[in-house]
Amino acid sequence: MNRAITVPEVPRFDVLWPLSRRSVKSVAAAPRIPDLNGKTVCEIWDVLFRGEIIYPQVRDFMTARFPGVKFVGHEPFGNFHTAREHQVHAALPDKLRQHGADAVIVGIGA
Repeated sequence: MNRAITVPEVPRFDVLWPLSRRSVKSVAAAPRIPDLNGKTVCEIWDVLFRGEIIYPQVRDFMTARFPGVKFVGHEPFGNFHTAREHQVHAALPDKLRQHGADAVIVGIGA
């Protein structure tokens, strides 16, 4: 007995390239500060991912290498990962200038 097997019609889809055109121009990073002695480093944190453990360790490491470095903790800058993040982000440049930031550490943890 010879039975014909029917194969359901397979749908066809157009294929889209998963990558989009670049929408943001790349910019060169600012040059490194060769010596942090006498410089102010501000800490920006989203109050997640163990920053309370890691920031003190980073401070200790950097202070051992650059004894004259000064740190400003994350508290004056606010949590940048909240419902108010747009206001926090908008205020950051002025707050960083106000605290004399020469460098910033952002996103410790994960």
